[in-house]
Amino acid sequence: MSATIKKSSALFLLKGFIFFWLFLAAYRFAAVLHYSLLSPLGSELMPLWIVGLLIGGEAFLQMLFDVPAGHLVDRYGRKRMLGIGLGAFVIAGLLLMQLSVVSYIASIVFSLFGWLFFSPAINAYILAHAERESSGRFLSLRDTFSAIGMALASIVLVLVLALTSFQMSFILVVTFLFAAIFLIASPREKGYTLTEQKLPAQKFHIRRTFLNKSIRAFKKMNIASRMLSVYSFAAGSFYGTVWFVVPLLIASDVQAEVLGIGLAIFDLTVVAFGFLIGSIVDHGNRRLLVFYGLLIFALMGMSLGLSFGPMFLLFGFLATTGDETTNLSLWSWLHSLDTEHAHDGETVGAISFVEDLGYTVGPILASITFGVFGPTGAIAIGALPLLCVWLGYTFFIRPIHFSIPVTLIPHMPMRRRHKAYR
Repeated sequence: MSATIKKSSALFLLKGFIFFWLFLAAYRFAAVLHYSLLSPLGSELMPLWIVGLLIGGEAFLQMLFDVPAGHLVDRYGRKRMLGIGLGAFVIAGLLLMQLSVVSYIASIVFSLFGWLFFSPAINAYILAHAERESSGRFLSLRDTFSAIGMALASIVLVLVLALTSFQMSFILVVTFLFAAIFLIASPREKGYTLTEQKLPAQKFHIRRTFLNKSIRAFKKMNIASRMLSVYSFAAGSFYGTVWFVVPLLIASDVQAEVLGIGLAIFDLTVVAFGFLIGSIVDHGNRRLLVFYGLLIFALMGMSLGLSFGPMFLLFGFLATTGDETTNLSLWSWLHSLDTEHAHDGETVGAISFVEDLGYTVGPILASITFGVFGPTGAIAIGALPLLCVWLGYTFFIRPIHFSIPVTLIPHMPMRRRHKAYR
């Protein structure tokens, strides 16, 4: 076995970068826990619609500052900017010790900087270390440890919400400090410029996209990328609604144990069945898969709020299955139409931009509908755009969507079922 093959093996990547993976899991755990606490803690201090505006506004500002953050990572280094992000999150956690309107808003502001540097720095770090033979495994390990941290945060949310704000703050700060230790122990970073390169195994650049580039990309979009954009906005709005409403229910002790697992079911479904779904998309009729996948996603999403007991888990599992099936099929369709791949970076950036808007609209809309229609109505309204997208696809897009055979699903950005994927 050659040295190159040995160094690209999954076991080598797991052991050689174990501290980096532990950092990633710990960071995700604490950051997702902080985000999940925002709606229940905010509801104790101010009207719910203001809480929604603050949470949605933070996502919008993060979207606007995405490009400068990427350039700062380029200039000052990945581990250094990850350290700054960790420092910002430590302050965000400390501010929750004595809960007040001022400390709550300040905690959101500091968390903005914690999220801002995370995604570009993580991707750049992986890109710097990944060889052609190991890039896919690097991405797989990244997604796996991210999902572990996020799922654990969703599960323990039930226990954390029963604590005082001081105890919540202590858990967040200690976890972020452990993440800092793991980051320091991670392998040294290599030289790399984020804005100029891409992973050898990927068809899209891992870089930030300016607003004017996104607008230009919108104008050049084909039918598949336009469908993906509309769909990504609807999905982002739905998941933003779920992560606003469900923590409020857990804080009110409404089927708290079940709902804690319910928040994790979206990630666990993909981890457990993602390969099977991908295999079905590889060998199936993508035109039919989009039709039925999107219909299942819309109907199960609207049904999610009908029961906050065990049925919530079933509806969440089916909704995620429909989402993953639709998402993979649409990306495959886009891949089959875009044969030159000359503007993949701009296209992906534009689609991500629209998805970010969904994560901005979701919490704001949920904060208004929750007070008027309750949790069941808020989740159903949050899923309503998905039904509209399905109707649009059925009557306008499906007649011209031909199933073009593609050998494999292309490399694509991972579906963000939580704002933390950003």
